[in-house]
Amino acid sequence: MMTLKLAELAQVLDARLIGEDGEITAVSTDTRTLGAGALFVALRGERFDAHDFCEQAVQAGASALLVERELPLEIPQLVVADSLKGLGRLGKLVRERINPKVLAITGSCGKTTVKEMATAILRNEGEVLATAGNFNNEVGVPLTLLRLEPQHRFAVMELGANHPGEIAWTTSLAKPDAAIINNVAAAHLEGFGSLEGVFHAKSEIFEGLSEGGTSIVNADNEFWPKWRERGIQCAFSIEDQSQPFHARNVVLNEQGCAEFVMVTPQGELSLTLAIPGRHNVANALAAAAGCLALGASLDSVKAGLEQMAPVKGRFCVQRWGGLTLVDDTYNASVESVLAGIDALTAMGGFKVLVFGDMRELGEESAEQHARVGRHARECGLDAVLTVGEESRHTADAAAGRHFDNKASLFEVLAQMINTHQEISILVKGARGSRMEDIVEMVKGHQESATC
Repeated sequence: MMTLKLAELAQVLDARLIGEDGEITAVSTDTRTLGAGALFVALRGERFDAHDFCEQAVQAGASALLVERELPLEIPQLVVADSLKGLGRLGKLVRERINPKVLAITGSCGKTTVKEMATAILRNEGEVLATAGNFNNEVGVPLTLLRLEPQHRFAVMELGANHPGEIAWTTSLAKPDAAIINNVAAAHLEGFGSLEGVFHAKSEIFEGLSEGGTSIVNADNEFWPKWRERGIQCAFSIEDQSQPFHARNVVLNEQGCAEFVMVTPQGELSLTLAIPGRHNVANALAAAAGCLALGASLDSVKAGLEQMAPVKGRFCVQRWGGLTLVDDTYNASVESVLAGIDALTAMGGFKVLVFGDMRELGEESAEQHARVGRHARECGLDAVLTVGEESRHTADAAAGRHFDNKASLFEVLAQMINTHQEISILVKGARGSRMEDIVEMVKGHQESATC
C-alpha cells in the first residue's frame, strides 16, 4: 500500500483528527493480522463492535485508529460518522492515486473462475492485483483496493453481494474500466427475494463504470433481452454465433477440457483450456472480453487461458489410476451444480455425484435441490450420494441415497471406489457444508491403498 498522511486522510474522510499527524503504511480491520504502521478501522455490525478491540490494536502496533467515537487511548484517531464508509473512501483514494486499469466481475456463479482467468491473461501484460479469497464484499473490496501499489497496471476485482445496493457501492469505489456480469441464476435468493432481484443487484455493477467503460454480459442468460434494452452490446455466448464473443467447434478432450475456436472482434484463437468443463468456455469468453477491453493482446489471452492453474476447491481435478476426483467444494449455486453435473457426464467410468446442501435459497430451496436431482437422473449418473438437510430433496429426485453424516456416506463411496476400476467423482456443496471433508477422505483412502 502507498504511504498516506493522517492530516490528508482527515480532509478526504471529512474526519476529526485527534493527536498528531503521522503516516500509515497499511490498513487493517483485524487485530490478529495487524502490524506496525497500520491504521486500524473499527467496524461495527449487528453482532460486533470493533471499537472494543482498539486497545488490542494499539498493543499490536497500530499507528492510528479510524473510529466513530473518540476513545481514551494515547494514539492518533480519525473520528468519522461511519467507519465502513470511511474504509470505502480510503480504498477509492488509493485506486484514484494508483489509477490502474480495472476489470470488475460479478455473477451468480463462475465469477472467481473468470477472475482467475482474467488475472492469468493480464499477467502477460503487466503487474496485476486481484481479489484474494472471498474479499469481494463491502469490506473486502476496499481492503483489496488498499493493496494497490504503484507497479500495478491492472486490478481484477470480484464483486459479490447478498443484499441490494452492495454492488452499487463497491463498484463506485472500484470505478471499473470494464465490468462483466457472468450470469444471473438462483443464488442468495434470501437476500434478493427473487431471480429478478438478483438481476437488478448484479446489474448495479455498471453504475460505477468509468467514462467510456465497457459493459459485458452473457447473451445465453435469460436476462439478455433486458440488458440489450439498456443498450449493452458487448456480449459473449456459447450458443449464439452472432455475438461479438462466441465459440465454435467446442469439443471436450479426454481430460474433459474444452478445445474450441474463440471468436472475438480482434480475431480468432484456437484454444485448449487448462481446466475441465464445457461451462468454462463461457467463463473464458467473459475473461477474454474483459481483458481485451483493457487493451490486452490476443497472444496474452491464449497464453493466459491455456496456462491457468486450477484453483483449490474450484473444479480441481486429481487422478489416481482409474479414479478421477473433482473437488468443486468451495461453494455451490444451482447453475454451478448443473454445470458440474454436465462436466461429470463427459468423464469416464462409473459416475458419482457427492452433494451437500446449497444455501440462501429461501422458499425455493426444496425445489432447487430437487432440480439438481432431476438433472443428475436425466444425465444418467450412476450414483448420487447426499448429506445435509436440504440435499435429501436431491437424493429423492435422483433416486439416490441420503446420509445423516459424512462418515456413513464415505463408507458407501469407498465401496464404489474399490468396486469400479474406472470411476469419476464430483464433490460439491455450499461453503457451510464443508464438503472438502469428503475430498480429504478420498485422498486418505487412496494414499493408504498405495502404501
